[in-house]
Amino acid sequence: MILMNGEENEGKLSLDSGFFFGRGAFETILIKDEPILLANHINRLNSGLNTLGVNKKITQAEIYAAMLKLNCKNCVFKIMVSEKNTIITTRQIPYKNSDYENGYSLGLSEVRRNAYSNLTYVKSFNYVENIIERGIIIDKGYNEALFLNTDGFLSEGAVSNIFFVKNETVYTPKIKCGLLPGIVREFVIQNSSDMGFIVEEGEFTYDQLMDAEGVFITNSIMGIMKVNKIDDKVLNQSTVVSEIKRYYDTYVQRYRG
Repeated sequence: MILMNGEENEGKLSLDSGFFFGRGAFETILIKDEPILLANHINRLNSGLNTLGVNKKITQAEIYAAMLKLNCKNCVFKIMVSEKNTIITTRQIPYKNSDYENGYSLGLSEVRRNAYSNLTYVKSFNYVENIIERGIIIDKGYNEALFLNTDGFLSEGAVSNIFFVKNETVYTPKIKCGLLPGIVREFVIQNSSDMGFIVEEGEFTYDQLMDAEGVFITNSIMGIMKVNKIDDKVLNQSTVVSEIKRYYDTYVQRYRG
């Protein structure tokens, strides 16, 4: 189902700088009976629009109105905003129980993240590099692409943020390593003390990642996904990762009727 500028399947797309130059931002939100972490998504979306010079602000009321029109429950809700267009689509949640049981494999991309570009930190319409690189990695038999930055430090996945565990401490690249500040990434960091763990943000190498006792990736739709393999190395499974997933899943359960 699609809402275009507030109307179902209206089909009247305005050709603005979002269409011609990618000047637009989007958010992908998990909907159960209610949207998960909606305020965080709205704040990131509006911050991105401000960075891009798009003079619009999206409100929670607009999201709830769209959910009502589209009868959204247990789905993926995507909102795309440019100067003259607000487009909303829904689709099924793609992740299955078997994905979480088996875990994901990561393949290292040859592309490097540019930590010095403002666009790196915005979830903008300029997302095609992520899609291309993820497709290349999937064709090699992995589930997700992993990026280093131009300085050689860990950055992020094509559609995810990355964490690793060493000596009961959880590590994740700092935002200035050139990554999109993910909503679930923020959740893990902010709730780490309640989970009984320390999360340290910093500059980490690929070798440090490969020496980890456990690895997981996050995004707003998958939540917490353990990693079972990076390139050719099979990883050990971590109880820390399992506990973090359990905590987040319990939080999400609150939004089910």
